[in-house]
Amino acid sequence: MKSDTVFGHLVHQFAVHPEDLATEALCFILRTSPAASRAFSAFVSQVGFNFPEGLHFETQRPELDQSRPDMTCFDDKRQLRVIVENKFWAGLTENQPVTYIRGLPDGVATLVLFVVPETRLQFVWREVVRRCNDAKIPVGENQNRTAIMFAEIGNGHYIAATSWGVLLDYLSASIPLAGEIDCRGDIVQLQGLCRTMDEETFLPLRGDEVTNLDMAQRYINFSDLAFAILIEAVDKGFCSREGIRERNYRYGPGAFFRIGNYKPWIGFGARSWLRLGASPIWIIFLPLPENPTSVISERLVGFRTCIPQRCYDGYGRNDGRLLIPVLLRTGVDKKDIIKDAVDQIGELMAKLGVQISLITPPIPNQTDEIDEDPEYNPESETNE
Repeated sequence: MKSDTVFGHLVHQFAVHPEDLATEALCFILRTSPAASRAFSAFVSQVGFNFPEGLHFETQRPELDQSRPDMTCFDDKRQLRVIVENKFWAGLTENQPVTYIRGLPDGVATLVLFVVPETRLQFVWREVVRRCNDAKIPVGENQNRTAIMFAEIGNGHYIAATSWGVLLDYLSASIPLAGEIDCRGDIVQLQGLCRTMDEETFLPLRGDEVTNLDMAQRYINFSDLAFAILIEAVDKGFCSREGIRERNYRYGPGAFFRIGNYKPWIGFGARSWLRLGASPIWIIFLPLPENPTSVISERLVGFRTCIPQRCYDGYGRNDGRLLIPVLLRTGVDKKDIIKDAVDQIGELMAKLGVQISLITPPIPNQTDEIDEDPEYNPESETNE
């Protein structure tokens, strides 16, 4: 899709980091427009505390235990009041949000806000909450308003997440129709950039992307890891590969396997990873006549409501697929990652009502190949 604003066009033409460009643009808008600044204060005050108007906005300020928040907001007394982390498709860094939270001023109402694409909002919020829980930071009741998701974390501090679309629409609606015309145009430009990023358009390659061999090695690691998990699960009797060959697809290598009478696919799923974020490795159930996914979905209700979420419906579309992320442990050896992943397959077996002793051999006359790519739906390309 053709970019409809200058910002959307420029991000295609130059090898810039889109998050940095968006952050600088947002900060410029808030610095130069009193109406936008007031609207931002009103927006973040939805967490339940009235943040002061007239905040001062700065970008890429190195502080808070050597971390570098995208944007920091201070009151007139130079007290830190809001940290803003802007994301498109980049993941959370090790500092986010725990290091930020531990550096917040005691007894001063302060907010750590994540601004992300709408499609990533739920995942990023769950990940932020999970990291707080893991760090023993007390997270209060999750509040889900129309515009913002937030929770209190004690000592007058809050965490929150919202989408680019919601925040920019809120700012735009607060600009007087008869005034600050330039600011309204600036917001339109930034909205165009965000739409460009939401469309997953191919961006110019940066030198660090082409020469960073760690990226290539990691993709190989993920592919090998998916097969290692499958092999270990087969060895433990959790599943079978009899009569089924490997099947690599457009967005990643993998293989079909049998778990009871079910025949899902497991592999490195780049498309699922991009869309849903939860993991680079996925188990995907296709809507087959012999294994209707509606029945599987009923048995996996608990996987939908747990944190982190363990079951998704086909990228949010009603295409009949069920996507199960294989959650990968971090900071541990490969054997520990594999063991934990195989345990997850064991949990999946239990939810499906499959016992190890009931794993079945190939069903007579059933095809060994499944033509539909679990990671790719050609019809969806023209609709996104």
